[in-house]
Amino acid sequence: MRVGIRIFTLAIGLWAASGVGVGHAQQNAAPPDLAAFKSQYRRPPAHPIENRALIDLGRELFFDPVISASGKTACASCHFPQMGWGVAEAKSINDSGKLTSRKSQALIGIGYQGSAPIGWDGRSPTLEAQAKGSIATGSMSMRETSTPVPVDVIEQRIRANPSYVAKFKAALPNAAIDIDSIVRAIAEFERTIEPETAPFDLWIAGEEAAIPDAAKRGFALHNGKALCSACHRGWRFTDDQFHDVGTTTTDRGRGATVSDNPLMQFAFKTPTLRDVALRPPYMHNGSQATLEDVVKHYEKGGIARASRSPMMQPITLTDAERRDLVAFMETLSGARPK
Repeated sequence: MRVGIRIFTLAIGLWAASGVGVGHAQQNAAPPDLAAFKSQYRRPPAHPIENRALIDLGRELFFDPVISASGKTACASCHFPQMGWGVAEAKSINDSGKLTSRKSQALIGIGYQGSAPIGWDGRSPTLEAQAKGSIATGSMSMRETSTPVPVDVIEQRIRANPSYVAKFKAALPNAAIDIDSIVRAIAEFERTIEPETAPFDLWIAGEEAAIPDAAKRGFALHNGKALCSACHRGWRFTDDQFHDVGTTTTDRGRGATVSDNPLMQFAFKTPTLRDVALRPPYMHNGSQATLEDVVKHYEKGGIARASRSPMMQPITLTDAERRDLVAFMETLSGARPK
C-alpha cells in the first residue's frame, strides 16, 4: 500500500504541475512527458523454461475436464485463452452448472506477480494452492451436490490413463501421481501464460505508428490526470494489491480474509489491463458493461465508505478524454492465441 501511495502522490504531483487540480480539470493543461513514462512499461524478457515436460503436462491438465468432479469442467472453462485468459461473462459457472458470485480473474502474466496472493480476495497464497482449492472444494468440485466427488477419485482417473502416467514420469520422475503433483504441473504452466505482443508494446519499442494519436493521449491521461497508474502500473498494468474502489457490492472481498484491516473491506485485487478489451463486462462482479462505464465509475470516485481507497479521487474528464483512455486500453490486446 505504501508503494501505491507513493505512485499516487507522483501522479498528483505531475497533474498539479500541469495546472490541474483534483476534481477540477483544465482541458488546456499540458500533458505529462510521455518519454518519461514509457520506460516503466517496457516488457521484460520471458521467463526461462526449466522443465518443459512439466509445463506441457500442466497445459494438458489445464484444458482437460478430467480433473473436475463431473469430468466436464476444465480450468480453461473459466480461463479462455481467447478472452485474455478470463471469461466474457459477468459471473463464472461452476462444476454444478451454477453461477458463482464473481467473474474469473484473468491469468495472463500471472507468473510475474511474485509472492502476491492469488485471486480477487487473495485467499490462496500460491497458484498451487489456488488450483488445489478449486479442484478439492471450489468451483470444480460440485460442492453444491449431496455426493461430492473426493479428490482421490480424480487422482485415480489420472493414474488409470497410461498417457498421463508416462508424462508424469517424464516431468516428475520421483513424485507420486496425486493432487499435489497435479496442481504443481498446472501452476507451472500458468506461470508461462504470457501476454501476446500488443500494439502498445510495439509503440514502447519505438514504432510510433503502432498506436493512434488518441491512444497516446490516453496513455498520457493514464499516467497523469486520470490517476489510473496509481494502481495499474508497470508493463502488466497492476500493482498486485487490494483496494476498495467503491463498487456496489455486498461481497467483502479481501475483508473476509483480513477482517482486522478496515481498508481491506470490499477490497479486491487490481486486475491486469492486458487484453482488457477482450473481457467485458468488468469488475469482480461484472457490474460495468464497457470500458467507458469503468472510466465513468472512476471519475465519480465510487461509493464513499470507510474502506474506500484514498487513491479513489473524483475527477472530471471530457467525452474526448474518456474516448482517448478507452483507445489506449484497446492497444493492450495482442493477437488471440490459437
